[in-house]
Amino acid sequence: MILASTITIGSCAADPETAATSSVPTTVASTPETTTTTVVTTTVPPTTTATTAPSQPSTTALPVFPPGRESLEHGADTWVVVLAGSATPDDPVLAEAILAAEEAGYTTGATDCDDGAPEALGLPDGDSTVSVYLENEADAHAALLAFEARGVSGVVAQVKTFCLD
Repeated sequence: MILASTITIGSCAADPETAATSSVPTTVASTPETTTTTVVTTTVPPTTTATTAPSQPSTTALPVFPPGRESLEHGADTWVVVLAGSATPDDPVLAEAILAAEEAGYTTGATDCDDGAPEALGLPDGDSTVSVYLENEADAHAALLAFEARGVSGVVAQVKTFCLD
């Protein structure tokens, strides 16, 4: 004679369809005439594993600033990034642009006497501007991207240099 019983041990799972269930037969008593087997069923709630990557610094490098143009000629055309402009020469936005240019390794100052610098920003001729001079158009665009990656806006323009006096 064989007697069998089932004991279920479990816990409530949030999603019963994804709960894991296992059954293990266990012999409780055995004699030559009878064997009693108990099946123990265990229900385990699903485990949720959050896979979050540890916080790591960005591996994306900021764009590099190209070298500035060193040799400028009075009345010559050259490429610039105009960083700021204002109708007021002591506007703090101009000082901030000079600081941003210096932090990038450029030497600059007022460039409002360069033909085309104020106009590049949509300002009237003669308004104060701050620009950095580059060797060519490609370098000007590369410099603009490097400035923008650091939160500094500007405009690429070709100007005629008259601020060299």
